[in-house]
Amino acid sequence: MTESDRSIRRLENLLFLVLVTVIAMMMRVYLFPIESGDYLQFLHPWYETLRENGGLLAIGMDIGDYMPPYFYILALLTYLPLRDLFAIKLVSSLVDLVLAVFAANLASDGQRLSRRWMAVYCVVLFLPSVFLNSAVWAQCDAIYVSALLAFLYYVHRGRSHAAVLAYAIAFVFKLQAVFLAPLLLLLLLKRRVRWKSLWILPAVYLAACLPAAVMGRNLWDLLTVYFSQAGQYNLLAMFLPNLYTWLGDSTAAEISRAGVMLAGGVVLCAVFFLWRLDFELTLDRLVSLGLFFALLTPFLLPHMHERYYYLADLLSVVFVFRFPKQWGIAFTVCMASAYAVCHNLFGTDFFPVELLGVILLGVICVLVRHLAAILPRREAAA
Repeated sequence: MTESDRSIRRLENLLFLVLVTVIAMMMRVYLFPIESGDYLQFLHPWYETLRENGGLLAIGMDIGDYMPPYFYILALLTYLPLRDLFAIKLVSSLVDLVLAVFAANLASDGQRLSRRWMAVYCVVLFLPSVFLNSAVWAQCDAIYVSALLAFLYYVHRGRSHAAVLAYAIAFVFKLQAVFLAPLLLLLLLKRRVRWKSLWILPAVYLAACLPAAVMGRNLWDLLTVYFSQAGQYNLLAMFLPNLYTWLGDSTAAEISRAGVMLAGGVVLCAVFFLWRLDFELTLDRLVSLGLFFALLTPFLLPHMHERYYYLADLLSVVFVFRFPKQWGIAFTVCMASAYAVCHNLFGTDFFPVELLGVILLGVICVLVRHLAAILPRREAAA
């Protein structure tokens, strides 16, 4: 193929991506008028409080249980001549594009505009859990998941500081970034992420809190917002298909505390035995480990919301493009996650969530078998 032919091919690819992007955004715009329960109960009151008190001048108010960076975004949106519902969903939908780019970069190892890159980009934009999250639910999960995909990509590229910065950004937007905390620990033990890069985590966290503190909010409350958030819900099972769906509407605090210990113990065992294995951390293995922890951690933890397999959805898409024969894993994860999301948004209820939890346990077991096949069985030298 001549250079001229390659230039024409690149132009065709770009035009195709532009067309797909426009269609994906138009689809979202048609969904914008839908008002979700989270918008009515949380987002709209937060936005109105910020708007009525001067936008950015109000970021020091104790408004909600999110970390300050999202309130900074909401405060900026109050200056736009748009209805808050549309402005909030527009921001989340634009981040969907960023999410698609990072997923495509990770799946294709940075080979932009390759067939794999374009295929992943398209799949992510039309993945139900993605467009329902942003354009219907008005949630912002694409922000922290984009950062976590960037974290994995920079780890693979050997850029320790950039990887920890990406993880820190994910964490200051959503506590669910802890789903990959076991992988971060493993990478530190394997020395793929340098310990000296960890200063970035508290630095970013503090920097995220400072503007709100300067504007009057209590700094200690800001630094401990996730502890307050963790104790907000009593239900052990919140329709995420996991270990606790078998317990119905239980709110037993004893089971909750025991469940957290169970999750911590199982995850710690997994990290320990993976650390003791001597293997090169290739992109395929990194993606597989990322998907494993993105599924295992919310499966074992109590109080998990319906959308908490969002990260697993995206990593399963990346995973299936690295391992096409494992398409069943990605299909099952994405379908289970979409069903849980639709239950919240539309009252969908045609399949027992308890059985879905068992199916996902089977998926985790299959993934463990996959890891056993791609990881060496010899221990690292002492």
